[in-house]
Amino acid sequence: WKLVPGVDAIIPLPNGSLLSAVGLLRRRSHFDAVILFPNSLRVALESWLSGIPRTVGYHGHWRRWLLNQTVPEPRTSVPPEHHSLRFVRIARECGAETSAVQHRTSNIQITVADQSLKIGLCPGAEYGPAKRWLPERFAELATKISGQTSAQWILFGTKNDATIGDQIAAAIGDHCVNRIGQTTLDELINELRECRLLLTNDTGTMHLAALLGVPVVAIFGSTEPRLTGPLGNGHVVLRHHVECSPCFLRKCPIDFRCMKEVSTQEVVDALLSILAKQV
Repeated sequence: WKLVPGVDAIIPLPNGSLLSAVGLLRRRSHFDAVILFPNSLRVALESWLSGIPRTVGYHGHWRRWLLNQTVPEPRTSVPPEHHSLRFVRIARECGAETSAVQHRTSNIQITVADQSLKIGLCPGAEYGPAKRWLPERFAELATKISGQTSAQWILFGTKNDATIGDQIAAAIGDHCVNRIGQTTLDELINELRECRLLLTNDTGTMHLAALLGVPVVAIFGSTEPRLTGPLGNGHVVLRHHVECSPCFLRKCPIDFRCMKEVSTQEVVDALLSILAKQV
């Protein structure tokens, strides 16, 4: 949120205790309204217990009674609309002018100052293994590209990705810096800014890189890029349409075919095509 113009203050809320979050909200400020982007019951309870007079959002699960302005759920659209448009719809219901909304990143894009070739890798996915491309293929493509360039590979992820990160870092060798589980959000932002591009699964880091103006190659399998793909220009989404995708499952119950269909060579080609445009 520090990157978003117009944000006056940021109030981090504790994840554990609901009452602690409510107490913090009551102490920090007196709000006239709250707009709820998540559909969770907890965020609605936090707002209601904090005594904020106007609460706006989708009705979600079991929380309609906590809202005093419910945004109508959109009809199922074909093709699917991006999730970001759901949030734009909330803004429109609150009275904002949204007809000219565009996905712009140029105001915060940072140009790499030096000539080093740093490429980010984000091999994890908090949602579950169904969203993760094979770790050995991350290492294989890095080895192939390192044979043609002087690339340095930077691994990003949470501590839950440590095993995958160690496996990939060991396979790549000296050309790899493993930052998995070692960065704060501020540090992640700063290190992404130094990357020429990011190879990632469908992750939050993918969206952060896109916001920063870092070109993204995103691999999709169990999820739908038309719903949650990277916003902006210059990104590449790799996805093979198999009969069971998108399933939106956390774990694949069969043979992981959606991810196995994405070959190492097509990912190599996608990365090299972006790098060629940066010369």
